[in-house]
Amino acid sequence: MRVTADVVVVRDDDWGAGPDPFTALMDDDNIAGVRVVRVIMFTFNASLGQERLGGDLSIAVAPNDSLTVYLAWADRRIADYTLHIQRSIDRGATWSSDLLTVPNAKNPALAINSESEVGLLYQRVIGIGFNQRWETHLRRTLDGRTCNDLLLATTPATTPKPQFLPYLGDYDYLMAVERTFYGIFSTNNRPDPANFPNGVSYQRSANFVSRTLLARDGVTPRTCLDRPFLLQGGITLKNELC
Repeated sequence: MRVTADVVVVRDDDWGAGPDPFTALMDDDNIAGVRVVRVIMFTFNASLGQERLGGDLSIAVAPNDSLTVYLAWADRRIADYTLHIQRSIDRGATWSSDLLTVPNAKNPALAINSESEVGLLYQRVIGIGFNQRWETHLRRTLDGRTCNDLLLATTPATTPKPQFLPYLGDYDYLMAVERTFYGIFSTNNRPDPANFPNGVSYQRSANFVSRTLLARDGVTPRTCLDRPFLLQGGITLKNELC
């Protein structure tokens, strides 16, 4: 199904308690909200790396400066489904052009820590055909343009075959507590060191030599190939139990 939509940001300066909540921002249509982008397009339930597509959105406000707001959205106006990052420095009234675009990417999650560092967690597909892979990235920036890009996971996008949708999930999540980022995402959890270039810790038995998941006895092989991963402060990954 082909979807056409606007990306709209609303704001309320009285905790939604006034007679006309969420009308602090309006543009020329005099309806609640500012249309950051007009007429984005995507095909709902189209496939990207065996995952369905939909409306990918995330927003974060700087905890020490409510003037600064970051927004992530995605569309397919050109050839590739593309993730866009924009910024407002006036509490959402006006917005910058794209600070970052990432083709074939979805599941954005934004957070801003107490030192005004912006974190962006997302997943993207690279490669073609049977060589496609899902990459999970964490980008961090202080100015919106110069980024530290950390590759958390790179896993096959063609195996295992999906049993139902969503395949990886429609969302991942990132939050900041003081200066520390915490997050969660799902991906293929085969215990292969090459899939986790910055390391991983499993909360279940796993053999990284035979690349096999094990039952509680530490011997019996088990199959559990798509599970959540926790992203914790200091940038460590922990695999959730099946």
